[in-house]
Amino acid sequence: MPSHKRGAIAIFVKTPGLSPIKTRLAASIGAGAAERFHLLSAKAIESVVLRASQEDGALKPYWAVAEKEALDSPQWNRFQTIWQGDGGLGERLCRVYNELMRRHSYVLLIGADSPQMTSHLLGESVRILSQAKDAAFVMGRAEDGGFYLFGGSAPIARDIWLDVSYSAPTTASELANKVKPLGRIKELPLLLDVDTADDLAKLLRASGEDFDLTFEQRALLKWAQESFFLFGARGTGKTLARL
Repeated sequence: MPSHKRGAIAIFVKTPGLSPIKTRLAASIGAGAAERFHLLSAKAIESVVLRASQEDGALKPYWAVAEKEALDSPQWNRFQTIWQGDGGLGERLCRVYNELMRRHSYVLLIGADSPQMTSHLLGESVRILSQAKDAAFVMGRAEDGGFYLFGGSAPIARDIWLDVSYSAPTTASELANKVKPLGRIKELPLLLDVDTADDLAKLLRASGEDFDLTFEQRALLKWAQESFFLFGARGTGKTLARL
């Protein structure tokens, strides 16, 4: 059932040609392939967000774009854009979250590199935040210790955002611990955040599971399956090689 409160969801993206894209992934599969993954994954996430916003007409999507000069880029024309701003990741998360909190009752922040995300997960996040009587938060942790989704129904001070170690195994735990005094936090299922070639291999191995995939999510998996193959037996140390 659509919520009566109006919320926002911002997808954090970078624009190929203007910023380095997926540098750890690029180190293994090449810059061109990493950029292709980023754009296909962004399209996959876009399709999931679009489905979620159609299911709940009170959810407004945004692209949170890293580069100010790319706000009008054709790549990001499906949703309204907002500039991430300058500074490190904490500064940029803070700016986008609190700017959208001034316009909406709750805000969800997601990345463009967890293409297993579903509209059901987003819908559950919307339900939690839109129905909360007091300040509430929601977090989807990634397997690497970060988070693929974070949302809340109350402002968060800049100091909290900045006092977190990003791109670390403790990132999600640190943010959760700092936000807990502000309100309850609901945890979502663990998902994969594709940052390395090993992560891409895991995504391919998981592609046979029963996900409610959109056309764009299937297109991403098809590209990955056609572009790469796996060496080795089961276990660690899998290597991806370009065909």
